[in-house]
Amino acid sequence: MWRRLRRRWADDAGVGTPVEMMYLLIFCLVSVFFLVFVGRLHAAGTEVTNTAQQAARAASLAPDPRSAKVAAQEVAAASVLGTRCAGGPTVVFTWVSSPTGTWQGGSVTVTLRCTVRNETLSGFWAPGSRTISMSDTQPVDRYRR
Repeated sequence: MWRRLRRRWADDAGVGTPVEMMYLLIFCLVSVFFLVFVGRLHAAGTEVTNTAQQAARAASLAPDPRSAKVAAQEVAAASVLGTRCAGGPTVVFTWVSSPTGTWQGGSVTVTLRCTVRNETLSGFWAPGSRTISMSDTQPVDRYRR
């Protein structure tokens, strides 16, 4: 019995190896595309986080709530998210007054939402999109004039 198996193995011309190598190549290519997709998604999330922090800081430096909302929207519009987000970033501005009920001493929260198409993340056609949302809260300086 062992002699028959040895003879079959000896007669093998190595035809199975190229097929296995094709499977390995396909697996490697899919892995690289997946890593590129995840890396670009992470980069987009980092950009949204940074822009939310910058917008909240700009809003906290404003003299009143109206100009704070405008400042947050201007920072978001001037960021790189205008080209990355489908339709531009969405800015939601909220503020909490101080214990005395005034603007100074309160806090501002800026929430940024960015819808990114999968096609821009993967580098080739891919259906669907991802929504990245981040918020940041900054205190309004109580002693600033």
